[in-house]
Amino acid sequence: MNLRIGAGLALAAALIVAAVVFATAGESPGPRVPSEAAEATIGVDQQRSDPFDVVFDQSTVRTYNVVISDEEFARLNADPTAEQYVQAAVEIDGQVYEPVGIRYKGFFGMLRFCFQDGQQTCAKLSWKLKFNHYDPALRFHGLKRLNFHSMNSDETQMREVLSYQVFRDAGVTAPRAAHARLELNGESLGLFALVEDIDDRFIADRFRDRGRGVLYKEVWPGNLDALWVFQENLEDAIARGPLDASGMVSFSEAFAAAGTDEERFQVLMDSMQDSADLFNYMAADRLSDNWDGIVAWYCVPECGNHNYFWYQDALSGDFTLIPWDLEWTWRSPSTIREFFDMPDWDDLHRSCRRRAVFLDIPALAPFCDPMIHAMVTLGWEQYIEASRELMRETISLELMHERVNRLTKLLDQHVRGDLYGPGYLEWKENVARLHGEIDERWAYIDAKIEAWDETGQAPGEG
Repeated sequence: MNLRIGAGLALAAALIVAAVVFATAGESPGPRVPSEAAEATIGVDQQRSDPFDVVFDQSTVRTYNVVISDEEFARLNADPTAEQYVQAAVEIDGQVYEPVGIRYKGFFGMLRFCFQDGQQTCAKLSWKLKFNHYDPALRFHGLKRLNFHSMNSDETQMREVLSYQVFRDAGVTAPRAAHARLELNGESLGLFALVEDIDDRFIADRFRDRGRGVLYKEVWPGNLDALWVFQENLEDAIARGPLDASGMVSFSEAFAAAGTDEERFQVLMDSMQDSADLFNYMAADRLSDNWDGIVAWYCVPECGNHNYFWYQDALSGDFTLIPWDLEWTWRSPSTIREFFDMPDWDDLHRSCRRRAVFLDIPALAPFCDPMIHAMVTLGWEQYIEASRELMRETISLELMHERVNRLTKLLDQHVRGDLYGPGYLEWKENVARLHGEIDERWAYIDAKIEAWDETGQAPGEG
């Protein structure tokens, strides 16, 4: 293993451990609840989430200047991992929004990894800005929150933005993402990925029930016992909406009662808002090789996956799967399969023994989960057709390279000026490598499409 791969794996190991062990659901609510009168002052366009794609315009890099007093900054840094908002203002395009809440982002995962013995060890931290923390009516193009992701583990500085776009290309309900510069009292903090928050504005904007349903973070039907640390019960996994987990319990109980792949697959299809969405999700997930999402099953000690949300529509009672945290994508050779011999989601001929991965954390092959196994064995044709449509009709290999080239041109001056990023030469080398990684992912999935066309056999058959 060369030094570059070794360093990457070391960082991945630390981040995986932190994110898995300390994952949690949602953030605490703000100190005030908007009144009807306050909401009425916002205006029609402001009732929607960035309806004109001003904030998430991928053709520009907007600068956000956070203005904070010495006292508030000291209060933030007195306990930087507490995720407590402090008061600040933010200047955007010459307009000042105040007061707003600002804090470091990452909860007990990546954020705690960035502080050792009280000292900051990461060159760049992720931030969360909350417009309505102090003023319930304050919005920025209809948005309450903005997430600034540091991209510390992505030397290309574009994997997350590219991946969210591919999920949206596939028709998946997924956040928008763009790039942004962040300043603190006029001094540059560098280049960030600006990712749309999955909050009440997001679900109200995306779902026909206007967000009156239940949003769950990182609970998997049929595997509800595998709650993460700090989730004492299933209600703790509810990120938004009524504190009523009965819908997820019913989904899980029906799935657990099914005795065969056919029965489990039927429960799954009956529970989805749109059954095609699930395979569109898998088409985007596997093309981008999102190896730290729903196919990553870490056992700490119960085996579970993470980096996703479920939304249960209040009108139909059906579920939609939403991706989250897509930084670990488009990496070839595969970090987890090549170096830790973890089978892919459709490699059903392997065993279900636990395999040691990062820092000897035991992990389970994804197909050992009954839901994923049912998706592979009964839904393979739907997955193949969703992949075919995504790769050959919706987007193309040439378009993906064009997107990388466009972002390379857009980000060039900003990477040059980022004192806390990967460095300009390392960035250029990794962008060149990214083109090759995209080629390899395309060929990998193309081979599965061609095998289906030739044999018509799903994994595990024959």
